[in-house]
Amino acid sequence: GHGISFAATSDGTTMSSELLDDYEEGSWSIIVEDHSDNAMTLNGSYNTGTYVKVGGVVTITGYFLVTSLGSASGNTRISGLPFNILGNARNYTAMTIGYSAGLNITAGTSVAGVAIINTANVNLTNFDTAAGSTNLVASKITADGQMIFSMTYTTV
Repeated sequence: GHGISFAATSDGTTMSSELLDDYEEGSWSIIVEDHSDNAMTLNGSYNTGTYVKVGGVVTITGYFLVTSLGSASGNTRISGLPFNILGNARNYTAMTIGYSAGLNITAGTSVAGVAIINTANVNLTNFDTAAGSTNLVASKITADGQMIFSMTYTTV
Protein backbone atom coordinates (compact mmCIF):
# COMPACT_ATOMS: atom_id res chain seq x y z
CA GLY A 1 0.00 0.00 0.00
CA HIS A 2 0.87 3.67 -0.04
CA GLY A 3 1.40 5.77 3.04
CA ILE A 4 3.76 6.04 5.97
CA SER A 5 4.89 2.65 7.27
CA PHE A 6 5.26 2.03 11.00
CA ALA A 7 6.41 -1.56 10.50
CA ALA A 8 7.68 -3.21 13.67
CA THR A 9 9.80 -5.75 11.77
CA SER A 10 13.29 -5.14 10.39
CA ASP A 11 12.48 -6.75 7.04
CA GLY A 12 10.19 -3.84 6.12
CA THR A 13 7.06 -5.99 5.91
CA THR A 14 4.12 -3.77 6.77
CA MET A 15 0.79 -5.05 8.04
CA SER A 16 -2.24 -2.94 7.11
CA SER A 17 -2.62 -1.82 10.75
CA GLU A 18 0.93 -0.37 10.61
CA LEU A 19 0.31 1.78 7.53
CA LEU A 20 -0.89 5.36 7.89
CA ASP A 21 -2.64 5.83 4.56
CA ASP A 22 -5.45 8.21 5.46
CA TYR A 23 -4.95 11.95 5.86
CA GLU A 24 -7.64 14.44 4.96
CA GLU A 25 -8.54 18.01 5.78
CA GLY A 26 -11.42 20.18 4.79
CA SER A 27 -14.47 22.09 5.88
CA TRP A 28 -17.99 21.12 6.94
CA SER A 29 -21.28 22.97 7.31
CA ILE A 30 -22.29 23.48 10.93
CA ILE A 31 -25.94 22.78 11.71
CA VAL A 32 -27.45 23.82 15.06
CA GLU A 33 -30.83 22.20 15.57
CA ASP A 34 -33.23 20.63 18.01
CA HIS A 35 -33.67 16.87 18.27
CA SER A 36 -36.55 16.99 15.76
CA ASP A 37 -34.18 18.34 13.05
CA ASN A 38 -35.58 21.90 13.25
CA ALA A 39 -32.50 23.91 12.32
CA MET A 40 -31.70 27.38 13.55
CA THR A 41 -30.63 29.94 10.95
CA LEU A 42 -26.92 30.72 11.17
CA ASN A 43 -25.02 33.71 9.86
CA GLY A 44 -23.51 32.53 6.55
CA SER A 45 -20.12 34.00 7.43
CA TYR A 46 -19.96 31.99 10.66
CA ASN A 47 -21.31 28.53 9.97
CA THR A 48 -18.40 26.58 8.51
CA GLY A 49 -16.14 24.36 10.56
CA THR A 50 -12.81 22.80 9.66
CA TYR A 51 -11.51 19.29 10.20
CA VAL A 52 -8.34 17.24 10.01
CA LYS A 53 -8.58 13.43 9.81
CA VAL A 54 -5.47 11.34 10.44
CA GLY A 55 -6.22 7.64 10.27
CA GLY A 56 -9.33 7.13 12.39
CA VAL A 57 -8.97 10.30 14.47
CA VAL A 58 -10.82 13.48 13.52
CA THR A 59 -10.33 16.93 15.03
CA ILE A 60 -12.98 19.54 14.31
CA THR A 61 -13.15 23.24 15.07
CA GLY A 62 -15.88 25.76 14.42
CA TYR A 63 -17.65 28.99 15.18
CA PHE A 64 -21.33 29.66 14.67
CA LEU A 65 -23.55 32.69 15.08
CA VAL A 66 -27.33 32.20 15.29
CA THR A 67 -29.54 34.77 13.56
CA SER A 68 -32.91 33.06 14.12
CA LEU A 69 -34.14 30.15 16.22
CA GLY A 70 -36.77 29.30 13.63
CA SER A 71 -39.05 26.60 15.04
CA ALA A 72 -36.31 24.94 17.14
CA SER A 73 -37.44 23.95 20.63
CA GLY A 74 -36.33 21.54 23.30
CA ASN A 75 -32.87 19.94 23.47
CA THR A 76 -30.25 21.22 21.01
CA ARG A 77 -27.30 19.75 19.17
CA ILE A 78 -24.64 20.48 16.61
CA SER A 79 -24.95 18.14 13.65
CA GLY A 80 -23.40 17.62 10.26
CA LEU A 81 -19.98 16.53 11.56
CA PRO A 82 -17.79 15.41 8.65
CA PHE A 83 -17.68 11.76 9.86
CA ASN A 84 -19.79 9.63 12.19
CA ILE A 85 -18.50 8.97 15.69
CA LEU A 86 -17.51 5.33 16.18
CA GLY A 87 -20.27 3.31 17.81
CA ASN A 88 -19.02 1.88 21.07
CA ALA A 89 -18.96 3.14 24.64
CA ARG A 90 -15.24 3.88 24.70
CA ASN A 91 -15.69 6.45 21.91
CA TYR A 92 -17.91 8.90 23.77
CA THR A 93 -16.08 12.21 23.79
CA ALA A 94 -16.71 15.77 24.90
CA MET A 95 -16.74 18.96 22.89
CA THR A 96 -14.94 21.91 24.41
CA ILE A 97 -16.71 25.23 23.99
CA GLY A 98 -14.14 27.92 24.67
CA TYR A 99 -16.38 30.91 23.98
CA SER A 100 -20.11 31.51 24.05
CA ALA A 101 -22.30 34.61 24.00
CA GLY A 102 -25.95 35.45 23.47
CA LEU A 103 -27.21 32.71 25.77
CA ASN A 104 -29.96 32.82 28.41
CA ILE A 105 -28.03 30.80 30.99
CA THR A 106 -27.23 31.49 34.62
CA ALA A 107 -24.10 33.57 35.14
CA GLY A 108 -21.16 31.41 36.14
CA THR A 109 -22.42 28.28 34.37
CA SER A 110 -20.81 26.91 31.23
CA VAL A 111 -21.77 25.02 28.11
CA ALA A 112 -20.17 21.96 26.50
CA GLY A 113 -21.04 19.17 24.10
CA VAL A 114 -21.33 15.40 24.34
CA ALA A 115 -20.68 13.36 21.19
CA ILE A 116 -23.34 10.77 20.39
CA ILE A 117 -21.90 7.50 19.08
CA ASN A 118 -23.10 6.12 15.72
CA THR A 119 -24.07 9.65 14.61
CA ALA A 120 -22.56 12.89 13.35
CA ASN A 121 -24.18 14.76 16.27
CA VAL A 122 -23.06 16.46 19.48
CA ASN A 123 -25.65 17.23 22.16
CA LEU A 124 -25.20 20.67 23.72
CA THR A 125 -25.22 20.77 27.52
CA ASN A 126 -25.25 23.38 30.29
CA PHE A 127 -23.46 22.79 33.62
CA ASP A 128 -26.26 24.37 35.61
CA THR A 129 -27.01 21.99 38.48
CA ALA A 130 -25.05 20.83 41.49
CA ALA A 131 -25.34 17.30 40.13
CA GLY A 132 -23.74 18.17 36.77
CA SER A 133 -25.20 19.17 33.44
CA THR A 134 -28.55 19.29 31.70
CA ASN A 135 -29.35 19.53 28.00
CA LEU A 136 -29.09 23.04 26.58
CA VAL A 137 -32.58 23.82 25.32
CA ALA A 138 -33.31 26.13 22.40
CA SER A 139 -34.95 28.73 24.66
CA LYS A 140 -31.54 29.29 26.27
CA ILE A 141 -30.07 30.39 22.91
CA THR A 142 -30.93 33.85 21.57
CA ALA A 143 -31.08 35.15 18.01
CA ASP A 144 -27.45 36.25 18.40
CA GLY A 145 -26.20 33.15 20.25
CA GLN A 146 -22.69 32.08 19.31
CA MET A 147 -20.07 29.51 20.22
CA ILE A 148 -16.48 28.64 19.35
CA PHE A 149 -15.69 24.94 19.81
CA SER A 150 -13.31 22.07 19.17
CA MET A 151 -13.43 18.30 19.58
CA THR A 152 -11.39 15.23 18.71
CA TYR A 153 -13.18 11.94 18.11
CA THR A 154 -12.64 8.45 16.69
CA THR A 155 -14.15 7.01 13.51
CA VAL A 156 -12.55 3.54 13.40
